[in-house]
Amino acid sequence: MTGMATGEEDTEVVFKKAALRTRMLASRRLIPERSRAEMSQSIAGYVLGLPEILTANCIHLYLAISSHAEVDTAPIVEGLGAMGKEISVPVIRDGKLFSAAFRKGDSLQPAQFGLPEPAVVLMIDELQLDVVLMPLLAYDRKGYRLGYGKGFYDFFLRRLSMQGRKPCRIGLSFSRQMVDELPLNQWDEALDGVVHEHGIIRFT
Repeated sequence: MTGMATGEEDTEVVFKKAALRTRMLASRRLIPERSRAEMSQSIAGYVLGLPEILTANCIHLYLAISSHAEVDTAPIVEGLGAMGKEISVPVIRDGKLFSAAFRKGDSLQPAQFGLPEPAVVLMIDELQLDVVLMPLLAYDRKGYRLGYGKGFYDFFLRRLSMQGRKPCRIGLSFSRQMVDELPLNQWDEALDGVVHEHGIIRFT
């Protein structure tokens, strides 16, 4: 992916992404809560069976924001805990995303952008991460994801890559969130795969 040639093209991407975010968030919120819970449980089953998860020691995943109707990661947290995996979750500090240790049952508090984070934040060594499980609003056939517009995960993954660490990048999604092609910025990072309620899509 090459950078945009002009500021005008950058502006066009911004507007296209904003419109798509609005549409995809509205679409996701239309899914009945019970159906979302059932699909999230199916997604958890696929995630917990991934070879990358089975062999991983340290896994980063998000804690779902209920108002965003995201894939619920609580069943994944429970499964990873039973497997003895080390879990970390995102925290935002100084406009950047970092990883904090987390265990099922840890007290949570609301933080920036409605993101739940541990009441006691203990940062981990990010270079130990084997897998990153990410939220998304949309994804395309090339493996690019549309996030919430802050670029937290893109720059988080870029930072790890610059330090020589490239964990497996997996997006968690409902199947209705797939689009043919996303508008892209030069900093957008691609996924290795997406897990939805019907199975796993891998990108090469």
